[in-house]
Amino acid sequence: MIDVVIVTADTREMTCDCVTGLEGEPLLERVIVVDNGSSDGTAQALAERFAAVEVVWLEQGVGFARACNLGAARGTAELVLFLNSDILTTPGAIAGLAGALAARPHAVLAGGRLVDPDTLRTQDAYRPRTLPSVATLAVQLLGIEQAWPGNPVTRRHFGSQLDDERTVAVQQPAAAAILVRRDAFERIGGFDERFWFWFEDSDLLARLRRRGEILYVPGAAFRHLGGGTFGRWSKVERIRSLHHGMLHYADAQLPPGRRVVIGVLTIAISLPRVVLFGRRRPDEARAWRDVLRAGGALVAGRRVPSLAGL
Repeated sequence: MIDVVIVTADTREMTCDCVTGLEGEPLLERVIVVDNGSSDGTAQALAERFAAVEVVWLEQGVGFARACNLGAARGTAELVLFLNSDILTTPGAIAGLAGALAARPHAVLAGGRLVDPDTLRTQDAYRPRTLPSVATLAVQLLGIEQAWPGNPVTRRHFGSQLDDERTVAVQQPAAAAILVRRDAFERIGGFDERFWFWFEDSDLLARLRRRGEILYVPGAAFRHLGGGTFGRWSKVERIRSLHHGMLHYADAQLPPGRRVVIGVLTIAISLPRVVLFGRRRPDEARAWRDVLRAGGALVAGRRVPSLAGL
């Protein structure tokens, strides 16, 4: 059986649609929705519409990683399905993930294929990718990925030429719809709660991959709406959360020498922005100053501080 964990924040109708799509799924034991500090009445709407759904309401947001752990801890099923609130299931998708894990006892996680909600075509941006490396983090930090999307590093990172027919082992499927064995998830301590938003999935998959195969199951299609919580964030929130995730991932997963490289690059990009935005955009300047300090901590081998309200 399967426990479903959905974390939401101010996406009331989208979350209700996500839960509605789970009705009638035969393999589900519990559906647990963690309302991560919503102010739009999400928890109340869920409680009114879905009597069988367990709603965990958090007065203040605690970050996606911790919210996922809180939701998973409410269940006992052998498998845990983590769904983003902007996901709609398609017939047979959940069974397809469960079947893939049953067929491969050494696999610890199965990820589905994200498709356009209208055309059902595969969303290329969410195909399996490699785990972040010093090179992929560097092109993101330096803005190369944005200015030159087709650069060789980005092509290798995102350029998985997989067909949509066979289940295969990969490094990192899209984490918006992933089914994980509870015993493996609990053995590694679940999501690392140092993360806020971004890169918590990469870190989880990197640790799980040391325990078994990570599968991509293209036959399990999930409609991905997009435009959820992140779409309403301010520029400052994005700066803080993205760099928080990148630097904590580097700290957790890269060897010492490569951590220093990422720390130095972080200092190099943030220092000019602190100076440039000091008077004109003080909120951005403060954010970049905190990024600068976090980069310095990474170089010095100290604990990377929070950038995102943890």
